Amino acid sequence: MRTLLTVSRGLLAAAVLLTPVSFAFAQEQAAPPAQGGGRAGGAGAQGGGGGRGGGAAARPPAAPIRRLPDGKPDMSGFYNAAGRGANYGLEKHERWSFMPGGDGIVIAPADGKLPMQEWAKAELKQRQRPEFGYDDPTAQCTQAAGVPRPFYVPSPFQILQPPGTLLVLFERMSWRQIPLTDRPHVPDTIRMWHGDSVGRWEGDTIVVETKNLNGKAWLNEAGEILSHAATVVERFTPVNADTIRYQATITDPIVYTGPWTIEVMFNRSEGELLEVACLEDDQDLQHLKDIKDEARAKEAAGKASPAK
Repeated sequence: MRTLLTVSRGLLAAAVLLTPVSFAFAQEQAAPPAQGGGRAGGAGAQGGGGGRGGGAAARPPAAPIRRLPDGKPDMSGFYNAAGRGANYGLEKHERWSFMPGGDGIVIAPADGKLPMQEWAKAELKQRQRPEFGYDDPTAQCTQAAGVPRPFYVPSPFQILQPPGTLLVLFERMSWRQIPLTDRPHVPDTIRMWHGDSVGRWEGDTIVVETKNLNGKAWLNEAGEILSHAATVVERFTPVNADTIRYQATITDPIVYTGPWTIEVMFNRSEGELLEVACLEDDQDLQHLKDIKDEARAKEAAGKASPAK
């Protein structure tokens, strides 16, 4: 089972990829009302495991929003996100290569497109070549997949609400601890995979502003881009006792011509987080490296060949 959970980006050009891709796709479909697909990739963007609980069985009508003693919504619990294929492309996209399509989760701009600058479009095309799968940090089992990537991969997570804090535990053994205070962000010279997040309540919504990202994380296995200059504003809004609407607005003047917003739903599930030891579970890292090395060798040989 573990080998199925680690999908290989290096096998992108081989027909054997269909089985693990279908498995990842099935995980995402298990979280209603998820739709869309899955792309192969390294150890996965924190999506290399999980999916337990949250099956597609019919449920009774959801209860009203649960409340803490202070009246604030209680969003604590175990969730699967209805990512609708976003881990393989944030925009609506058809099946490409061996990857199923996706419904798209971009709600602004209205056309559902990422407002990428021209250089970013060229960079994205390069990242989508098979030999560049090795460059996705999650293929190296980097535990932190950045922000907001972990919230739309086919992998469960748990939300806890200790006093004054929003704590999110991701199955691939990483976490975000977000203070709900008005403290300033850390100095700009400090850069982190998950950045520096500061949250606050706005009515029943937790609003989180994240800065100080290191610019190394990919937005998904399709290679979509976020730089160190990005600011991410997330909104966690309970819809009922079992559903949270998640929105994230990204402003990144290096990569994009304007801000853009995504939206997914979190669906409460019965289950627990299990250990997903990425490096132990990664059966394909050497294969990814071999593909990269082979591509570099061919490029070097081409440059060395005398002109005819």
